[in-house]
Amino acid sequence: MTTLTIPKKLTKGEDLMIVPKKNYQEFLRWQKFVGKRMAEEKDTDEAIRVYKREKRAGKLKTAVSFKEILKEAKRHA
Repeated sequence: MTTLTIPKKLTKGEDLMIVPKKNYQEFLRWQKFVGKRMAEEKDTDEAIRVYKREKRAGKLKTAVSFKEILKEAKRHA
């Protein structure tokens, strides 16, 4: 891959690079993927915080089986 750097004198102090379009598009896909992963991690971290807070407050119920969950749901319906 050929890379060309434009001097800072021509770019007002910024380094600019010319890269093949294919590489740039690949970079954009990667960047989008990383952004999505970061959002998922934030959501997961928030879910864990909520779980821990509700567990400490005694708001969570446990069930031995799915049958028990259905029985409880019918009782509240």
